[in-house]
This record gives sequence, C-alpha cells and structure tokens, in this order.
Amino acid sequence: MANNPLRILYVEDNPLVREVTCELLAQPTRQILATATAEEALGVFKPEAFDVVVTDVSLPAMSGLEMARQMLRLSPRMAIIIATGYKLQIDLKCLGPHVRAIEKPFDAPAIDTLLDELCRESGRA
Repeated sequence: MANNPLRILYVEDNPLVREVTCELLAQPTRQILATATAEEALGVFKPEAFDVVVTDVSLPAMSGLEMARQMLRLSPRMAIIIATGYKLQIDLKCLGPHVRAIEKPFDAPAIDTLLDELCRESGRA
C-alpha cells in the first residue's frame, strides 16, 4: 500500500461524533467515506474499495456488529474496528482475524495505533 491512501469506511449515526471523528481520522495518507447507518454502509461496501471499516456498535436498525458480520461474509479478511462506549459481550476473534474494538471516546494516537496494527496484520501496510 506504499503510495496508496488508506481507504476507510466510517459508520456513525451521531452527526457531531461523525464530524469530529472524521477530523480525527483525517490525514493526507487517508481517504474517508462516512455514512450514518449500517444499511447505507452496506450499500457502498465493496471489499476492494476499502482497507478498513470503523463502525459504532450502536446504530439505528442494524447494529455495527451485524453489519460487520455481513461485510466479513463478503470479505473474511477485512480489517474492522468496532467503536463502543461499553464492554462488548462477544469475543471479536469469532468474527475474524482482523476485527478489533476501541473504547469511546478515543483519541488520535489510540485510533492511529490500532489502524497501523491492523494494516500491518492484514498486509495493507
């Protein structure tokens, strides 16, 4: 991925959190597409179009976890970060090898470290 930007699909239903987090994620080496719902994200999701999906766990209608499951059926090695304000009741390893959680609120160093780790693991670095 040397000269190619990291392509991030970000899913968050809260408009203010979505805007602030997009600013937090923004770097010249990243392209970010933000959506407000899991359904909207699934509508634009193509495995070859994104390197990482970052999603809130609590979304209206379909949860971020269910959306992640659907994406992983299409792309089992997709790197996914589940953002949550509480302890998850599932072991994310059951979803796939490149699925991680980050506790909200998170800061730039925390998300940057996690993105770097996932990109190295999944061969996208």
